[in-house]
Amino acid sequence: MSINLFNNYLNRIYSKFYDICYENYKGLTKNPKWLLMRKIARFKTGRAMMIFFLKRSVKLYSSVFNESNCYFPDVNVDDVVNTLKTEGLYLGINLPQDIVKEIVEFAHSTVCYGNRKTNMGFFYDQKEQAQTKSGKHFLIGSYFNTSLLCPAIKKLQNDPKLLAIATKYLDAQAVHQGNLMWWSFSGVITYRQKSQAAQLFHYDIDDYRFLKFFFYLTHIDDQSGPHVCVRGSHNKKKLSHLWLRKRETDQDITDYYGSESLVKICGKAGFGFAEDPLCFHKGITPTHKDRLILQIEFARTDYGMQHDFRAASLLKYI
Repeated sequence: MSINLFNNYLNRIYSKFYDICYENYKGLTKNPKWLLMRKIARFKTGRAMMIFFLKRSVKLYSSVFNESNCYFPDVNVDDVVNTLKTEGLYLGINLPQDIVKEIVEFAHSTVCYGNRKTNMGFFYDQKEQAQTKSGKHFLIGSYFNTSLLCPAIKKLQNDPKLLAIATKYLDAQAVHQGNLMWWSFSGVITYRQKSQAAQLFHYDIDDYRFLKFFFYLTHIDDQSGPHVCVRGSHNKKKLSHLWLRKRETDQDITDYYGSESLVKICGKAGFGFAEDPLCFHKGITPTHKDRLILQIEFARTDYGMQHDFRAASLLKYI
């Protein structure tokens, strides 16, 4: 037992060290402004100061809203924004089933990429053969260039209701930062693999204020990787969570925020929700059924770091 505990401790140290090195390397080589933001934005005072100094004019959400072009006519902007401010989470922004069908058909007919590697392309129903051929174990299968290849996703990222919600919540004209769509594959994985697949509690820092919309594209129950959000944790964190930002254990999160703050989100294909990703969150590792999910992200600034665009010349099929 003591050996397992020691190994877990070493895994956490290694995971944290790797994440710090990778973040600094990526920021210094791609966008130093993004790296600076990441250092400042973890602190509430830092976010407030930068938002004040970088203040921009706000386009009223009513001016960007066009009912005829909207996937979500029954969603009330004010209700969503007010709930997000207090809880960091709003459930029930659901996709029409014809749009779910279109995106799922796109996912099955388009190459995804194992563990986000551009040279590990395969079709979803050929995953086992791709793993055997490559000698790799795939935790996830990600799609690239989604808005360029799938008209339904392109329309969704421009949906006036989503833009209205984001603009009002961000208190600035919302900028689309990027999309992510990926499979989370079922199975038993290690601590390090859970960290790589965002299946341990963490919070994101993509801007001084930002917002994500998530849409389940497969039915999600306890066995297929439900998303878990710690309600209200975008507004309150203990000092160690700010200074020593890392993947947190379930016990640590429960001890500080209380089990009643953890919201496990299950739902049928098409179920959607908005989340302030400064809340602690994670995807539970699927045990029996794979999960397909789509993420649309908005922020005050696009640093060019969150999009899924990849040059066609880089994309290789196994």
